[in-house]
Amino acid sequence: MPRRGGAVPGVLAAAALMLALPAPAAAVPPPPPNPGDAEIQAGSAEAARAAERVGSLASQVAEAEAAVSAAQVELASSYDAVTATQRQVETARAEAAAAQVAADNARREVDASVTQLRSAQQELDEFAAASFRQGSTVGSLSAYIGADDPRDLLARSSLLNAVSDSGLDALGSVQRAVTGKANADAEARAVRQEADQKERAAVQAGIEADRAYRAAVADEAAAQRHSAELLDRKQALDTEFAEAQQALAVLEGQRRDYTTWQARKQAEQAAAQAGPPASSPAGPRPAPVRTQSSAGVVAPTSGVITSTYGPRWGVIHYGLDIANSIGTPIVSVSDGVVISSGPASGFGLWVRVRHDTGIVTVYGHINESLVSVGQRVSAGQQIATMGNRGQSTGPHLHLEVQKNGSKIDPLFWLRANGVYL
Repeated sequence: MPRRGGAVPGVLAAAALMLALPAPAAAVPPPPPNPGDAEIQAGSAEAARAAERVGSLASQVAEAEAAVSAAQVELASSYDAVTATQRQVETARAEAAAAQVAADNARREVDASVTQLRSAQQELDEFAAASFRQGSTVGSLSAYIGADDPRDLLARSSLLNAVSDSGLDALGSVQRAVTGKANADAEARAVRQEADQKERAAVQAGIEADRAYRAAVADEAAAQRHSAELLDRKQALDTEFAEAQQALAVLEGQRRDYTTWQARKQAEQAAAQAGPPASSPAGPRPAPVRTQSSAGVVAPTSGVITSTYGPRWGVIHYGLDIANSIGTPIVSVSDGVVISSGPASGFGLWVRVRHDTGIVTVYGHINESLVSVGQRVSAGQQIATMGNRGQSTGPHLHLEVQKNGSKIDPLFWLRANGVYL
């Protein structure tokens, strides 16, 4: 029967044998790739050609940006003209209504004059009939011939004078009534004609203003389409340029890695002769990559675009709406100085930044401002959080861009500066 510890000597012998054998050599990593000078030069040339194509299109994009800005200024001006003519039409219609009231009053005066005229005509008819029955004519000698004595003559004379005065009063009343009727009719017609002319002029101006507004809308839309086509081409060229730069950077990086590997290899060989290498401190950590375009512009926030610049619900929407949850960070799109921070009509709360380029950006409907007036901010620095304050239908950022006092399309401006949302 074998002993319980009999396997131990065998294990020890195997372990001793393994220790006696030489350890396998560690695999030496191959050297990194080392691109040739011709390959690096070709990559550099391709990047230069891509940059040239981007540069040639940049001027066209700038022209398109100017055309869009001009079209948007014309759109805003034509919209203001439409609003002004609408007020003119309302005023003209109010004046026409007042003229109609005046005409009605004049007509009532005419009716009163007609009544007065008829009364005067009746008095005159009665006077003429009385004179005829007497067989005399007012003011004539025949009226006195039938008198029998001087007393009768005097009596007839007094009576005829009185009747004559009454007849003359009747004639005067007739004349006044006719004149009053003519004046009242003329005044009523003049007032009504003037009011009608004003209303027709206002309506015609409104038609022309509306036609100009619709033309401005069409022009602005055409400018937007053209600029969008150019920006799409520029985006493709930017991507091509970035890829060329990346390819060149890879080649240059490989060359640096090979040079570094070669230097390290030489150092290791030298250290192997001099003794064990001393420990070296860790290198610096790479700086974080900033999502900033070559123009120094960043996206203001993250989210979904829900509305862009242009006509909306019968008015002009001057901003770009980006929706997300309340509290989403909002950053300054570029370097600048805060010129407004706090309550704002319609926006609830806002922040406004004047940038070093002269552009002014507006951040509306924010939930909280994190900056103060006069504070210097940099591109990508958080200045607010997204909210739902003011006249808002949901949490979002309302971004406006103002250039030379005019509100331009924020989305176009961002894309023209290398930021694609």
